[in-house]
Amino acid sequence: MMFKVGDAIIHPVRGAGVVTRVEERQWRGDNDIYYRIKLLGQPGTKLMVPTSAAETIGLRRAIPPSKLEEVWRVLCDTPEKLPSNHKQRYKVLEDKLYTGDVFQVAEVVRDMTWRRYREGSLTTMGKRRYEKGLRMLAGEIAAVQGIDLSDAESQIRAKLEESLPSDTTE
Repeated sequence: MMFKVGDAIIHPVRGAGVVTRVEERQWRGDNDIYYRIKLLGQPGTKLMVPTSAAETIGLRRAIPPSKLEEVWRVLCDTPEKLPSNHKQRYKVLEDKLYTGDVFQVAEVVRDMTWRRYREGSLTTMGKRRYEKGLRMLAGEIAAVQGIDLSDAESQIRAKLEESLPSDTTE
């Protein structure tokens, strides 16, 4: 899979970015072609990925705009039951986050939002998983729509708010 300058891409660990250059570089005596990637929401942070390792790493194109409705659907779905044991729960969440799959990342954000709603708060580790998932998801949505990260986060939070039961007291 070859990316070109301007392509919105997703790194499974680092999140969303844009390919700014494709260049040949020498490293450890070998010449290779690299993608230079500007990471969204991380000013001044650039990533160099050898084209030969892109697939192994899990570098992929951002989802097409046509898949955005499916992301919103996942966010509004009924949450999955997470293990009550915190170590098992965090393992499940980490595994989903590191797939780099936008739908699994959306599940993490949804499930942790519901957990916070039910429990009143999240543990420090739970907050980290939630925030990492939110950043990754917002990055992909921002890349797909060509908007700022903060606007993408606002859209995600609005969708999540729609899915939570409203506390109506009369």
